[in-house]
Amino acid sequence: MRLLAIGMVALAGALAPATAAASPAASFVRPRPRPTAVLERPGAGITPSRSSYTVPEAPDSPACDANFCVHWVDEGLDAPSLKDSDGNGVPDYVERVLAVAEHVHHVENEKLGWQEPLSDGTLGGGHGKTDIYLSEIGGELFGYAAPDTGQDVDGREPRRLHGYLVLDNDYSPFEFPHTEPGHDLKVTLAHEYNHILQFGYDAYEDTWFAESTAVWMEDQVYNGIDDYLRYVDRWVRLWSIPMTQSSIKEYGSAVWNEWLAHHYGRAIVREAWAGVDRARPDGFAVAAYERAIRAAGPSTFGRDFTRFAADVAEWRTGLGFRESYLYPDMPRQGRLALGPHGETRHLNHTTFSLIRVRARGGRAVEVHLEAPEGVAAGLALVGRVGSERHGRTVKSIAYSAAGGGMTATLPDPGRFQRITAVLVNADADEDGYSARHLDWRYLANGMPFRVSGRIVRSAAAAAG
Repeated sequence: MRLLAIGMVALAGALAPATAAASPAASFVRPRPRPTAVLERPGAGITPSRSSYTVPEAPDSPACDANFCVHWVDEGLDAPSLKDSDGNGVPDYVERVLAVAEHVHHVENEKLGWQEPLSDGTLGGGHGKTDIYLSEIGGELFGYAAPDTGQDVDGREPRRLHGYLVLDNDYSPFEFPHTEPGHDLKVTLAHEYNHILQFGYDAYEDTWFAESTAVWMEDQVYNGIDDYLRYVDRWVRLWSIPMTQSSIKEYGSAVWNEWLAHHYGRAIVREAWAGVDRARPDGFAVAAYERAIRAAGPSTFGRDFTRFAADVAEWRTGLGFRESYLYPDMPRQGRLALGPHGETRHLNHTTFSLIRVRARGGRAVEVHLEAPEGVAAGLALVGRVGSERHGRTVKSIAYSAAGGGMTATLPDPGRFQRITAVLVNADADEDGYSARHLDWRYLANGMPFRVSGRIVRSAAAAAG
């Protein structure tokens, strides 16, 4: 779903924040009652929700199709437009939601091969299909997905859960300014339904894994809308925040899934989710990606994260991404002064820093990196010939799973319009999950990376 205040897709659990995103104690989004459920009053354990119906469902609700049932009320704030052009008792808007939902199912389940969601059995009218509730939730949320309550087994939720969707009842431009109602419905459904599918694989995965995947899926279902670009605009400014951190950055991290899909095919994202039950530790998204990458590779998460960072440096040329010519240019974090002294940059895990290198003359430009021992790290020199959108790149990439020294060299530096040194902390080692901080205890944060560079003037020096 999207928060209007920041124009971003929000957590599936924005109405009920997860208490332990990847902990065995809770799923990444807390189960909550359906809008039709009778809620207790404040102080009795459950606070009535703004998305709960205050009147009974309409007599003809729900309307069902092959895979979905849409629920609505016919009076009060939660009621959609009751216009019924064909006189069949089902409002036109309800039929529109069903049509969009079936298209989303066709792409996500049939075309891309994601497994069908878990059936909810007799909930929602006994149809066993994915239930969609229309409600007046505008002004803050576009929609949300949530697992059903009451799925506990011996006091614990199973890892695989069924759930339902709540969508706005009209996506009125008054409530959602600067957006297009038809687009809002489509993108929200593609995003939130993917959360329903994620619940069926494992509801205990990292939040960044869930959100970056759902945003990526928006563009797979509705490529022409490109709503996800607003998340990328924010992502480029958050370079120092780890990709694995549950923060606003996680929505823009859809570009990581896009890079993987470009190199391995779109099935790799599905395979990452399909393999979560075999990844260790449980609920650790990096391990899920590691399994999928090794199977599709040969490569590793750390090596591919380094390649990804190198491609991001000049992604507007189209290198490594399907439509990155639409992306903003990644900012540089200063300039590297060439010479013997060098400088130290501190990087958190799964982050990278782009540093501009000016080298107009000489036979080659060479950059050397000293990464902390035992820390998976990478170095790239990326030179761009031509313009941002129509140029080409030349890259030199080095990677070490155990840190230490590495060197990258580009010959004939005078031909480049821009040269960038890419310092990569590709490490994702952890020491268990912290219920206090709601995140894994990553071991490679604030690591010192010593970088230096030089111009190679002679053929002998270049060879040496």
